[in-house]
Amino acid sequence: MTAQESVTQKSVTIDEKNLPASQSETNTQARVSGADGLAGRTQGAQAPARQGTQTPGGNDSAQAAGLTGLATRSFGAADRLKASAEFVRIQRHGVRWQSEHFVLYGLRSPDFERARLGIAVSRRVGNAVVRNRLKRRLRECFRLELRPILDPDTALVVIARAGAGGLETPTIKAELAAATLNLTRKLKGHA
Repeated sequence: MTAQESVTQKSVTIDEKNLPASQSETNTQARVSGADGLAGRTQGAQAPARQGTQTPGGNDSAQAAGLTGLATRSFGAADRLKASAEFVRIQRHGVRWQSEHFVLYGLRSPDFERARLGIAVSRRVGNAVVRNRLKRRLRECFRLELRPILDPDTALVVIARAGAGGLETPTIKAELAAATLNLTRKLKGHA
């Protein structure tokens, strides 16, 4: 053996000393799986749906809090007059009542399954912010105050006049409630 071969053989034996005696097999189930790197989750796995807490007596928490009856007091798409033909029909064939800041038209018809509201607010009332705020207030007034006054087969159109945009909500509610009562009386006499 030459000196160079012995040096090479010594370095090989030294390098082999640092290696483990047996190599482990590769793990087929890697800890990090999937594109997102979440360990232990397969693609498309979802957590089970959460179950709400149940109160004694079998009522769910919304029933226990008394919130289920509020659905009838909501203001949804079925409560709105949308088509211009509906507005025109109510204005032509219905009853009119005018207050200081609003003009109300009402019409009773078996076609209407529930009390419905149509709102018209022109640019005379104010800019877009003022007009939209007034519409929200009018819808809220209808939902809380006016719907109980009206018969279920009644459609109501409210047209805002100049100056209505500056009113506070309690003033709007009071003025609309009085006007709606007068309009309802007129409707009953008209039918």
